[in-house]
Amino acid sequence: MEKEQVWLPLQTVYNKELTVAAYLKEQGIEHYIPMTYELRDTGREGECSHVLVPAIHNLIFIHCPYDANWCRQFASEAPLPVYFLKKERNGNDYCTVSERDMQNFMHTTNPDIQGTRFIDSEKLRGKRSVPVRVVRRGPLYGVTGKFLRYGGRHYIAIEMPQSTALLKVSYTWCETIEDIE
Repeated sequence: MEKEQVWLPLQTVYNKELTVAAYLKEQGIEHYIPMTYELRDTGREGECSHVLVPAIHNLIFIHCPYDANWCRQFASEAPLPVYFLKKERNGNDYCTVSERDMQNFMHTTNPDIQGTRFIDSEKLRGKRSVPVRVVRRGPLYGVTGKFLRYGGRHYIAIEMPQSTALLKVSYTWCETIEDIE
C-alpha cells in the first residue's frame, strides 16, 4: 500500500533555501518555496529592478510520502544542515500539511498577487477571527482562511507551520464558512 503524499515543512540554515532547493531538484524531490518580488538596486545610478526572492527565509515545503525514518536520513545526508519541523518539541513526529491546505497556501502566495504579508503565526494567537472563503472573481477566488483585523487593517490569514500569509481583502468579497476543513 502506497503512503499518501503530504507536504513537510523543512527549515534551512541562514538564507540557504535556494541552495537546498537546487539539491532537492537534483534529487527529483518536488518542493515549494513561497516567493515574492523585491526591489533591488541594479548598481547603475537611479535604476532598480524587481527580483524574485524567498518570501519566508529558511523555509521550504517538500512533497513526499510521510516517513519519519526517511526524514531523519534525508536531514543527515543533505549538503547543508536542514531540520524537519516537529509536531511537538520533544516528539518524534514531524509536521505535515495536507495537499488541500498546501494548494490553498500556494494559491495565496503567488508572487504576482501584490500586498501579501508574512508574519510569525504567534502574533495572531488570541485574535478573533471568522473562517471565510473568497467568492469574488479574481486571483483569490476560492481561497479559504481566517478573516481578522491585524495592525488596523482587515486580512485573510492562511496559517502554516512557522508562518502566516496575510492578504488584504474586503469582507464583501468573502462568505462565512462553517470551518476551514
